Amino acid sequence: MPNEEVDGDPLRRRLTTMVERLRQELDGVAEIEERDDGWFWDVSVRPESAGPLGFSWLVPGDSADIVFAVEAGGVSWELGRSVEQVDLMAAMVDALLAGRATAVFGRGRCEVTVTLADGTEQVQSNRDLPTGCLPLPGWSRRGRRIDYEPYGPSVHRRPGR
Repeated sequence: MPNEEVDGDPLRRRLTTMVERLRQELDGVAEIEERDDGWFWDVSVRPESAGPLGFSWLVPGDSADIVFAVEAGGVSWELGRSVEQVDLMAAMVDALLAGRATAVFGRGRCEVTVTLADGTEQVQSNRDLPTGCLPLPGWSRRGRRIDYEPYGPSVHRRPGR
């Protein structure tokens, strides 16, 4: 029986296909939790080992942006509801699976860099109140840096690692 909500929305179809692919590729490597209450659809991917970076996305039932988040310092991207933005999210997912992500943590702040397959970088930061709002020049050079690992042997390692 066809699901009208998925079949009628090409972006939802694309994301549903991505979830199915992740379930196959990450079986035994990560826990994938999916919740859909009819208004919000939330997908979380949490690695079973400590090295990779977990991620999630939230798709509201209205025309609001898709929120793509990583499990580092509350960092998230607000992506539009277009094919191009879902393609960007898919490229970011592939980069996270391959271990091409770095986070820098400073006092009240975090910056995450995700390096896509073509070498471009998606950089986003988050600042906690009140300390993250205070100027702290050079914090990203002095902060604690974490280079995340790939999800498993089926995912290619980044060059030089």
